[in-house]
Amino acid sequence: MKPEDRKVVRTLSEAFQALPDNKKEYLIGFAEGVVAAKNQENEKEADRHAS
Repeated sequence: MKPEDRKVVRTLSEAFQALPDNKKEYLIGFAEGVVAAKNQENEKEADRHAS
């Protein structure tokens, strides 16, 4: 992991700890949505190259 990435993770971790529970759930849901969208994009790209 790059030093810049470590800094981002550290900052997000500190911010997450400061949030109330309902905001933590929102942030987790947002992050999971970003990952799901990226995975779907990667699958479509792989399908295009496989065809």
